[in-house]
Amino acid sequence: MQRRLRPCLDCQELTRNASRCDAHQAAWQHRYDVQRGSASQRGYDSSYRRTAAAGVTAHRAEYGDWCPGWGVLPHHATDLTADHVTPKARGGGNEPDNLQVLCRACNSRKHAQ
Repeated sequence: MQRRLRPCLDCQELTRNASRCDAHQAAWQHRYDVQRGSASQRGYDSSYRRTAAAGVTAHRAEYGDWCPGWGVLPHHATDLTADHVTPKARGGGNEPDNLQVLCRACNSRKHAQ
């Protein structure tokens, strides 16, 4: 089923995209990416990547490929990731005690709320 037509937020041209026509979406995405900065600039440097990888490895050694779940029951998952207990945007750091292991779906679900 196709999305209904809606006006672009920038030029009012009718589009089936979420909020902008193709031309304005590309420009908006570029501005967003520039303002957001690189992963390193946001604090996800090599030190974080090593700490996160060590946390996931330790979790796998103890629990195998199991996600403890976030908003759902624990479940089998092979795409385990490190997640900040207190988000960086709210002052959380990259210390091991502020990282937990979740599967990518649970991590995304948590981030969306």
